[in-house]
Amino acid sequence: MEKNSAYVAKMDKQLKQWDADVDALAAQGEKASDAARTTYQEYVKGMRASRDAAQHTFQEMRVASQEAGEKMQAKMTAAWESMQKALEKAASDMKK
Repeated sequence: MEKNSAYVAKMDKQLKQWDADVDALAAQGEKASDAARTTYQEYVKGMRASRDAAQHTFQEMRVASQEAGEKMQAKMTAAWESMQKALEKAASDMKK
């Protein structure tokens, strides 16, 4: 496992990127047809919920000891993978 401080820095950067990606998807949805807009909004709502869960875990990691932080990395990695898959699925589905 990575050192907690290095991992926290990496995840901080990733969370900011997720915010930008979700905001871009939301903006794209606003330009879509009414039917597609509803789908975009559902994806964005789900991704923001996933991002909020990841943010909560991230905040816990920031204040955790090195040992506890390392144990939490698995939880954060799972959140990251879930968010990444959701972004990829939304992008793929919206291109159809």
